[in-house]
Amino acid sequence: MLAVVAIVLTTWAAPLHAHLMPAQSGTLNVRDRAVFGALSIPVSALVGFDDDGNGRLSTLELQRHQVALQQHVSSRLQLRNGADPGTRDFLQLSVELVENDSASAGGGTHLLVLVKQTFAATPTQLAIHTDLFGSRGGEQQLAIKATHDRIAEMAVLRARHPDHQFFQSAAHIATQYIALGIEHILTGIDHLLFVLTIIVAAAGWRYWLTVLTSFTVAHSITLTLGMLNVVRLSQSIVEPLILASIALMFALNITHKATRLSVRAAIVFACGLLHGLGFASAMADIGLHGTNKLVSLAAFNVGIEVGQALIVAITVVALAAV
Repeated sequence: MLAVVAIVLTTWAAPLHAHLMPAQSGTLNVRDRAVFGALSIPVSALVGFDDDGNGRLSTLELQRHQVALQQHVSSRLQLRNGADPGTRDFLQLSVELVENDSASAGGGTHLLVLVKQTFAATPTQLAIHTDLFGSRGGEQQLAIKATHDRIAEMAVLRARHPDHQFFQSAAHIATQYIALGIEHILTGIDHLLFVLTIIVAAAGWRYWLTVLTSFTVAHSITLTLGMLNVVRLSQSIVEPLILASIALMFALNITHKATRLSVRAAIVFACGLLHGLGFASAMADIGLHGTNKLVSLAAFNVGIEVGQALIVAITVVALAAV
């Protein structure tokens, strides 16, 4: 029945000239073994179908390329239940036209995609992958809401994070984000260099514990504020400031090596606030988990601390060997 309704809505979408789905958004509804989806995707994500080059897709252009478009979109929109790719029962496209858009006579800027996919069992590990992101401003993300019984979860897909698995346990999410935090601190050369500059300045557990705690508290504050959109600073500003903080600590190690511990901890704290904004920018690309935002945020931060601990351990062993 839902499939019939979806096809009817698709057929009527163009003559009604109404948005059935907000741009850059979508829904996935689990019903028994089937998933019914509706997504609004930008025309700028599709190359080779806009015959007149006006950046829109008309009903005529859609009809002309109907089969090729369906195959193209279907190949770039993947749903699965764990390792089960399922069976795609249908995928229908219609042009999204807006009544108050004076240029709508030339076509719509978005397509409505209606899809049904059936799996061998009820999807409890529903995952989506897509790269249907546009080239215009605001078209580089896709907000998806998945529902199953009374469970609803939101996810935001981006070009650098095109996958999401719904309905995961909090423990599984925590494990994933801890790993991401460890990876980020160990592969982020700027953060790695900063931690090294504050470690090698002096020896002793009291010193290391003081400066690392100061750094941890500081970056945890701005990471949390950044991910909750309380504080947000452009990467073009944050990244040069982070590099400046590394240079500052390096210069301090050479010219003022005897600086009091409390003063050094305060300087590290101020620098840590900048690094927290850098962590927030990195995590913004990953995105917080839809229904477990606090779990994913806390786990990412824990991963950063674990990564820092590994750096300290490796450094201490290396210094001892020297």
